[in-house]
Amino acid sequence: MLYIVLGFVLLYGVILLATRKPQIPADIKATIDSLTNLNKQLIEHQKQIDSTIHVYETEVKQVDDKIDNIKEKTTIIKEYYHEISQQVNNYTLTELDSFFKKRYNY
Repeated sequence: MLYIVLGFVLLYGVILLATRKPQIPADIKATIDSLTNLNKQLIEHQKQIDSTIHVYETEVKQVDDKIDNIKEKTTIIKEYYHEISQQVNNYTLTELDSFFKKRYNY
C-alpha cells in the first residue's frame, strides 16, 4: 500500500516536472508593464482634467444664474416702462412736461 501511494506521488511529481508551465516572454512582459504604467499615468491625468472640468462647470452655472437674474430684471423694467408709456397717452400737457423733465433731468 505504501508503495502504491509513493508511486502515485512520484508519478505526480514526474508529470508536474514534465509538463511545461506557460510563461510570458520577457519582452512581452516588459511591454505589459510599460503599458500598465502608462495607463496609470493616463488615469491620473484624466482625474486632473475631470477636476478642472468641474471647476469650469461651477463657473458656468454662476454665470448662467447671473444671466437669468439680468433677464428677470430686464423683463421687469420693460413692463414698468411699457405701463408708463401707456399712461403717457392720457397725460395733459403739464403732466407730460413734468414726465419728460423727471425722466430726462432737464
